[in-house]
Amino acid sequence: MKKIFAIILLTLLLTYNTKAQDKRMMSMQVSLNQIELGFQHNIISDRLWANIYTGIGNQDLNSSFDDFILGLGIGFNAFSNKKNQVAINTGTGLYIPNNNYYSVTVPLLNAGIRYSRFFGKKDKHCLLVSSGYRYGKRDYKQEYLSDIVNVSTIGTFKISPLYFSIGYGFKF
Repeated sequence: MKKIFAIILLTLLLTYNTKAQDKRMMSMQVSLNQIELGFQHNIISDRLWANIYTGIGNQDLNSSFDDFILGLGIGFNAFSNKKNQVAINTGTGLYIPNNNYYSVTVPLLNAGIRYSRFFGKKDKHCLLVSSGYRYGKRDYKQEYLSDIVNVSTIGTFKISPLYFSIGYGFKF
């Protein structure tokens, strides 16, 4: 009985906003350290939304955009009118650097603020400006083995904590 009730409740929450338009948004955001593609969907009300994003980054040794980023978050529209929206958001994710020296998966936590300016005939397009704090830190071990010597070092991989990004979103 509890399983049936949970399934019904989950179905109602997921289908709550399906009959209205402009509840979803695809976005692309660019910053100095990463490029993200995201999908956002309003949940429970018009003021609360959830998002999932993936992208590439360049915060490891080789400084090229070959690292992998994946995350999800939740946000609350603190202020909104027809053309402007200010949201407070938080989330979690993973940052996976890609290089030949070490292999590490870094958990991320972030909190920030996002400004959206809607434009177009039906306000389906928007300019996104995001800023906030991101925490990600993990120790890793490097080893060099040969017949003569065995060398092992421990290092720490850190994500740059402050971020600022500019992007584009399309509501549908």
